[in-house]
Amino acid sequence: MNSVIEKEHIATVRVVNAFVRDGQGGNPAGVLLDADGLSDGDMQAIASGMGLSETAFVSKSATEGFKLDFFTPNRRIPHCGHATIAAFSLLLQEGRVGEGETSKETVDGPRKIVIKDGKPFMEQ
Repeated sequence: MNSVIEKEHIATVRVVNAFVRDGQGGNPAGVLLDADGLSDGDMQAIASGMGLSETAFVSKSATEGFKLDFFTPNRRIPHCGHATIAAFSLLLQEGRVGEGETSKETVDGPRKIVIKDGKPFMEQ
């Protein structure tokens, strides 16, 4: 876990391993929930500080279940599969989503997310 102070509040970025099998392995991504109000510059600075291949920023969406923004340490990217799975795994763990369908808004358009048997699946 890594905490950064942004806009007079503390934002906790969690490192979540996507695609874990039997509790082993996986692909780590940073995930910051409740990222509403962070600018692109804020998100870029946080992702740079994390030093992971990608960090997902989850905020409210006017059109989909959630809005996800993805940043590498150097730039914004339109989509990231393992960071999406990491983000929805954390949302599930925190009780913010449950079984069934939801969706994500990204800069490259909306995508359907399905939570089935306690695991998130995404539309490609």
